[in-house]
Amino acid sequence: MRIGIIGAGPRGLSMLERLLYNQQQEDIEILLFDPSGIGGKVWRVDQPKEVLMNSLASQVTMFTDETLSSGGVVANGVNLYQWAKEFAPSYLSKITIKEKEVFIREAANLLENQPTSRRFFGVYLQWFYARLQERFSDRFYYIQELVIEATKKEKQFILRTKEEAYVVDQLILATGHWEHEQTSEESQLSEYAAEHHLFYQGPANPADVDLSIIPAQEPVFIRGLGLCFFDYIGLLTQQRGGRFEELAGRLVYRPSREEPVVYCGSRRGLPYYPHGRNQKKVGEVAQPVILTQERLNMYYRTKKLTGEDFFTDLKKDLELFYYKKVIEEHGLSIALSEFQEVFLGATEKEWLRKYPELSSHLWSWDLLDHLIDHTLPYQQMSRKYIEDQINEALKGNVSGPLIATLDALKDWRNIVHQVMLWEVFSAKEYKEILWQWFNTFDAFFTIGPPLRRTQELAALIDAGIFHLVEPPFTVVGKDKRFHLEPEGLTSSYLIEARLPKNDLRTTRNPALISLRDAQILQPFQLHDPSGDFVSGAVAIERENSRVIDAHGEVQNNLYCIGIPTEGVEWLTASVPRPHVDFWNLRQIDRIAQLILAEKS
Repeated sequence: MRIGIIGAGPRGLSMLERLLYNQQQEDIEILLFDPSGIGGKVWRVDQPKEVLMNSLASQVTMFTDETLSSGGVVANGVNLYQWAKEFAPSYLSKITIKEKEVFIREAANLLENQPTSRRFFGVYLQWFYARLQERFSDRFYYIQELVIEATKKEKQFILRTKEEAYVVDQLILATGHWEHEQTSEESQLSEYAAEHHLFYQGPANPADVDLSIIPAQEPVFIRGLGLCFFDYIGLLTQQRGGRFEELAGRLVYRPSREEPVVYCGSRRGLPYYPHGRNQKKVGEVAQPVILTQERLNMYYRTKKLTGEDFFTDLKKDLELFYYKKVIEEHGLSIALSEFQEVFLGATEKEWLRKYPELSSHLWSWDLLDHLIDHTLPYQQMSRKYIEDQINEALKGNVSGPLIATLDALKDWRNIVHQVMLWEVFSAKEYKEILWQWFNTFDAFFTIGPPLRRTQELAALIDAGIFHLVEPPFTVVGKDKRFHLEPEGLTSSYLIEARLPKNDLRTTRNPALISLRDAQILQPFQLHDPSGDFVSGAVAIERENSRVIDAHGEVQNNLYCIGIPTEGVEWLTASVPRPHVDFWNLRQIDRIAQLILAEKS
């Protein structure tokens, strides 16, 4: 059997590893395609060192472990931090790589609860691949070319590069982030910039953007305050020679005078919440009280769970977790077991009568509005909000009530994935609760930057180099400039700080386009009496990631994983955590076993 994998990023490499370990016979051949090298474009090793991962080194792995519940062969290995200390020095000394000494210093100086540079994880991925080569060298081949067309002929797929055509029996699409067609607004701004010799950068990975043409001291508009925005922080400051110093317990920025002056904003007007200071051991997770595995199994057996019921339980679980942390932090004379019993059986008004001391610590699901001081002018309010973010994050993800609760939500993502797998959501619930409410809340409060990045932003605001702009952040082109209205500011430089929206309908990936045009791929859609939901995700069977074609037929030898399925799957960009039975390792392990069962 010949198996093709398009994409050599973390998903593609995990797929390769699971296939090899689950089938240790010598009658399979795997072809791995990626023009950007092992690790893929996002994790390439020649990108700027200032671009960081959002996960801590000890919380990242490519290996399965004893918690794997999908039944495949376990192949234990080191997490990213362990690799930096045990294997990175010798591996780096043997390979050819630019700035080798910088990588070696990063490995030596890395702390367990620090993020690494994105390129450092890229070296870890290359080492992971090299281990597979040592053990299984005769069973797979890496082809560093772009698949420009994928077609189906009878029961096989033909993958064409510029040089050759390859026939495979099974195909896995792990194409990751790709460029997309511009929206009408992006197209208009791009054309306006070209006409008037301005700089317009549409949605893209910041590490791929040439910022060298932006002069020092010039005003720059950045639209978006999410993860890409925090990448631009390092690229526009430290990469230009500026540096951060600790002074009296806080960061201070020492400019190089090569920085531009940045005006930044978004529709929400405030940056993503940072990760809290880590206090958890590897594999340690918060435990739910309501959504236990036993209760989830009962829901599955009885088929009585709805999406609305699930999120009601999830909210209640998180609120209970939060109030117990408040009781601990403030040393309140309330027995936790007694409070839990009362809380679970009462309304908020009822339990507050018994525990009035909690009335000044009430949880709000309109959390952002709850956390900001509306009495202050925007500039003061936003700066105070960032300072409050930092102080709360410093309390730690076990001790601080708010940050511990947000971290518990991260720990319980496996539960959300489990319920999605059961397909309990109606189209209306899928659209309005899961994607419009929950995904937005989770993105803003749990997948934000490392704490260090938020501290850097605070220092840059204090230094007068970054300026948060009150929403709406409206930019128009007129008089041969970009105008920020109603601020009265103008600039020749506008950056969209976000990645292109994943959408099969607008992708520029040639393999996906050819399969889409042949009606082998279609966008995910859900129609039922509650309404309709259509996303740009590749339609797949959730249980096994097999592609569903435009005629509703399952393609038994075609699978899609990772970013292209965002919109039917959730949080597909996340990297695996060790010792928590991480969902995407389970998913890929199941696919590998399914493919190998076809062979037998």
